Formats: sequence, C-alpha cells, structure tokens
Amino acid sequence: MKLTVGFTYNLKRERGEIEFDSPEVISLIKKAIEQLGHKVILIEADLNAYDRLKKLKGKVDIVFNIAEGLGGSGREAQIPIFCEMLGIPYTHSRPTVHALGLDKTLTKKVIAGAGVPAPKSLLITTFKAAAQINLGFPLIIKPNREGSSLGVFDKNVVENKSQLYKRLRLMLRQFRPVMVEEYIDGREFTVSLLGDQPEVLPILEQKFAFLPKGFHRIAGYELKWLYEDRLTDQAEAYACPAKLIRRQIQTIKALSVKVFKALEVNDCARIDWRMGRTGRFYFLEINTLPGLNFSGKEISYFPLSARAAGYDLTRVVDIILTSALRRFNLLK
Repeated sequence: MKLTVGFTYNLKRERGEIEFDSPEVISLIKKAIEQLGHKVILIEADLNAYDRLKKLKGKVDIVFNIAEGLGGSGREAQIPIFCEMLGIPYTHSRPTVHALGLDKTLTKKVIAGAGVPAPKSLLITTFKAAAQINLGFPLIIKPNREGSSLGVFDKNVVENKSQLYKRLRLMLRQFRPVMVEEYIDGREFTVSLLGDQPEVLPILEQKFAFLPKGFHRIAGYELKWLYEDRLTDQAEAYACPAKLIRRQIQTIKALSVKVFKALEVNDCARIDWRMGRTGRFYFLEINTLPGLNFSGKEISYFPLSARAAGYDLTRVVDIILTSALRRFNLLK
C-alpha cells in the first residue's frame, strides 16, 4: 500500500538544541520511508506547523512524527494535538501519553498503580519545601520535566543536607519544579520496545568506567554530552546485549512491558532502569519519542538495540508505521 506520509520533525540548527535532529538524520528517515514505497512531505515542526498540516489535510494519509516540540511541559504533545484537531492519523503515542511521560513524578504515580518499583521521591516547587524532604541520603536532584539528561549533573548527587540545600537552591533557579529522588547505586539499563504489542529489543547496559575518577555512576549530562563524545571507541560506553542472567532478563522485560501498557504507549519507547545492589530493578524514566539516529556518528540507545535485534532504520520505520496504520484502521 503506497501512502503519502507527512514527516514532522524539529531541525537542529545550533549545538544546544540537543533534542532536535540533524539534517543527516532527517534525510535518513525520509529515505527509509521512501524505500517502503511511500511519498514523503517534509513538515518542520516550527511555529507554522499547524498551518502546514491544515493545508495538507486530505492530502496526507498519515504523519510520521518525531518532533520534540518547541517548549513547555507538554511540548512533545504539540504535533499529535494538531493532528487530532485536524483528524490526521499519526505515529507514536497520544498527546496525553507524551505529556505524562515527560513528567517524571506523574509517570511514577501511574506505574506505582501497576506494581512497578521506583526510587522514592518528592516533588519540590520552592526552596522552603526542602524542609519536607525526609528521604535517606544519598539523593539525586533532577528536573521534573526534562529529557536527554538536561539539568542532571554529577553534583546533583548529594550526600548530606548541606549539599542538598546548596544544589537545590541552584536547580530551582533554572528548573521548577524539581524531583528529589533516592539515589540507587548500581548498574543502569535501557530497554527499547517496538510495536503496539511491543517487542522488547536487546537490553543495553550503560557503562561508566570512562567517567573521570570520583564521578557518580549516572547517565547525566556530562556523560551523554561531554565524555561519550570524546570516546574513540563507542563500545566503551555501553554493552548490548547486556550481560544479565535469564531470570534478570525476564524480569526487566516483563516490567518494561508493564510500564508500556500502564502508560498506554504506542509504537515505540525507551525505558531506563537502575538495578540496585540486591538485584532489584527500579524504574527511572521513559522516553515516548526515542531518537532514531541510525547515522552511527552519535551514541543513540534505541538504534543500538534495534541493530542488535537485526533491524535497520527502514525496518524500524516500517514497524512503527504499520503499528500506527493498524491503530487507525488504515491497513488494507
């Protein structure tokens, strides 16, 4: 079935736009859609995106959406909202799912109802509220509504009240609210899921040995955007598939599918987990718009897991499109 596919994206023009995609990545995804026999109409998700989509209503069969949005706590929901307003089918999750997934505290409340373990945490909106924090140290402070490790630095791991108050005051100036969470020391894993009845792709483990001496074992901003970029061998940053025993693999897969279904995610996602010293897995966060950077020039976890499963970009795009077409009853 040949389709006309609107392809929505945010184009990276400056180095600081770390959640947006480069022209090369946009081109690779466009070619992948075309290799499936479809016509592609490029739609940059800028301030004129709604008007472009409105003009294309009735001319596109579906929108393939990877746009991160232009700002705000519901930014990843912007293009899906436009599509729903205009009655245009689209890939990936519904607006409410994207908005929920970007809010760490709300996400943890939902998955708690599904019996998924997560580190204890508190949402802090003002510095005065710091007096309410009764969690045991060490703790880690995170922006509550950011992705790509924005605002998560090594110094965000605090060992006492003095460090907590100092760091909290600084964080609240830039990010509000913030989440103060128990710091779980241990191994960290990423689980990628693909399709509406999700296939769990090979599990990836984050490595930390290349971090400077004294750094905490967290996949924070420094790791992702400073030290990983300096590696001459990307394999120093991860292991995929991760070295886990069968019981551990079964557990983390089952928990990941449980999160996927509890949040009503569609088409694909990436979920981060921490395994504590006792071997228990703790949910950290979910990405409902995982990056599709198959260029090989940057470390991108979802593509690494997909490749380990034997999938190239065209196959991944095909599965996402097919999943969305089935959901909108468009498969013939």
